[in-house]
Amino acid sequence: MIQHIHIENYTLIDHLSIDFEEGFSVITGETGAGKSILLGALSVLLGQRIDANSLFNKDKKSIIEAVFDTTHQDLSAFFEEEDLDYDSSSVIIRREINIQGKSRAFINDTPVNVATLKKIGEKLVDIHSQHSNLLLQDNDFQLLIIDQYARLDKEVNNYKQLFNTWKNKKKQLQTLLDLSGNQDKEYFEFLYNELDTIQIVEGEQQELEEKLRLLSNAEEIRQKLNEVIHILNYDEIHALQLLQDCKQRLFSIEKHSQQLKVLYERFDSILIELKDISKEIAVTAENTTCEQHEIEQLTSRLNALYRLEQKHRVNNDKELIDIKNQLSEKLQTIYNTEISVTGLKETISQTEKELYQLAATISEKRNKTLTHIELALKEKLQSMNMSQAEVKIVLEKQEHLNEKGLDKPVFFFNANKGMELQLMSKIASGGELSRVMLAVKSLILQKNVLPAMVFDEIDSGVSGEVSAKMGRVMQEIARYTQVIAITHLPQIASKATAHYLVYKQDDKAKTYSQIKKLSQQERVTEIAKMISNEEISDSSLQTAQTLLNN
Repeated sequence: MIQHIHIENYTLIDHLSIDFEEGFSVITGETGAGKSILLGALSVLLGQRIDANSLFNKDKKSIIEAVFDTTHQDLSAFFEEEDLDYDSSSVIIRREINIQGKSRAFINDTPVNVATLKKIGEKLVDIHSQHSNLLLQDNDFQLLIIDQYARLDKEVNNYKQLFNTWKNKKKQLQTLLDLSGNQDKEYFEFLYNELDTIQIVEGEQQELEEKLRLLSNAEEIRQKLNEVIHILNYDEIHALQLLQDCKQRLFSIEKHSQQLKVLYERFDSILIELKDISKEIAVTAENTTCEQHEIEQLTSRLNALYRLEQKHRVNNDKELIDIKNQLSEKLQTIYNTEISVTGLKETISQTEKELYQLAATISEKRNKTLTHIELALKEKLQSMNMSQAEVKIVLEKQEHLNEKGLDKPVFFFNANKGMELQLMSKIASGGELSRVMLAVKSLILQKNVLPAMVFDEIDSGVSGEVSAKMGRVMQEIARYTQVIAITHLPQIASKATAHYLVYKQDDKAKTYSQIKKLSQQERVTEIAKMISNEEISDSSLQTAQTLLNN
């Protein structure tokens, strides 16, 4: 239950602090006094969007805080899931709005995000705003009525989780299909095979180019090599013989000094190297031939490499190998994608079968409870002066799965005897919708108890005896949960065990809203004002006292 609310600097509220009681409480006050502002602050506290202009004083932050008594409610699983400190007796929620309009939220002094506020809010309070009656015309809300009455929360949540998994898998599949569709596997395979078939070896291009240059100039190279051999070995006075003579002369004098010895050794070493070079030149000259077929092979191989380099806009064989490796990686990704697509299709198909089975089970349980809901609503409406009211609920089976299953609920309604049932959204008046919604809330709360229920003028469109009976229904709901009702009707206000008044107060600078709990005598006076439109008379005081006594 809501135990305490503290509000600072919010809309028309400068500073407000109020305790609430168990059972049935009402909040009254003149139009514009700030009743709905109090409800708005509670909604903001529980995760609703913030209005940037909500600060009473634009120069300081706003604070909204509430203490909830959770003695009779086990929230341990929620606190464990959210990794928050848990106190089994109470929960303190605070939201602060800074002067820039940004907010921070806390649960038991631990910072949390807005999504967490909404989650815990759904476990603590059901807030019925002035526009909530329109929900009766909403298929999702109608289905929620059926599911909560039938206590299908677990089954519906299991189905929803599986449905979300199925939906996410379908998104993944589409992403993979798009990826696969955007890449031409056959073209990549063609490019890869073209590079793979030629069996490129890194560095071979340079080697081939050098070899081709040798073969293409073989005649000239052999001629020049033979000329060198002739000069070194076969001229009338050939070079090696001259050098050999020089060596003999150095040898004859090397014994006379260390320097001459060194010169001799150096000369001898050069002569030995030159003789070896002469032999290698001879071998090279002998092996240098001009083989036309080999030139053609080298030219063909190089032309193949040049063509691929030009095609892929690269400069050498190493870069071609890099291109081949890149193509291999792309193809592997595509092959893996195809494997993933196959696996995802199988998973999606199996999940879809499970969803249809779950949806069929849920539909069966929903249909079994429809008659009970119709009778319970009829009985509750009869207690609010709708003795001839009829409610009929039909579940239309949908062709395609959605997050609620395969059912589309249709609520038919008739308030008058002898009239044909028609869609509730077509014929129900505002006052009738108010009573139907109150009846619905009463049924749901008997099956799924929340610690607190807040009604913001659910009595809209009704008056007199009907409002008194609606007040009795709220009294019945208060047997299960704390009920706080914002009302303008004295018949409902008189049924509460606690009465709070919202009023405006002026100081030198501003007008602001305030709230207080009324004493018994103050209640008589306030209800008398509500009866006589703010003009208190003996008659209105007597009527107010009678209402309270009853």
